[in-house]
Amino acid sequence: MQHHLASSKRAGLAPDDWAALKNGDYSRLSGKEQAALRHAEKLTRESYLVNDQDFVELKKHFNDGEIVDLHMLAGLVNLTNRVTDPLGIELEFTEEKI
Repeated sequence: MQHHLASSKRAGLAPDDWAALKNGDYSRLSGKEQAALRHAEKLTRESYLVNDQDFVELKKHFNDGEIVDLHMLAGLVNLTNRVTDPLGIELEFTEEKI
């Protein structure tokens, strides 16, 4: 989570943005960002439920290459979390607060 917090700060997200996201409030984001986030969340939580309609929604905002990139990024983040979290790997920087 700390890496994601640091990255989000560089991208301009503030603590109140994180609070909204934690509460499932995506209203501060553009339609394109909301579509990407909803899809990444579905890939993370219920990948077995992804269907053709999900791609119809994504194609309103992204081309095929961007959709592949979105899948790869979500997969990479999930893989990283599933490897580092259970191993208790220490952060290379001090913990940041949301």
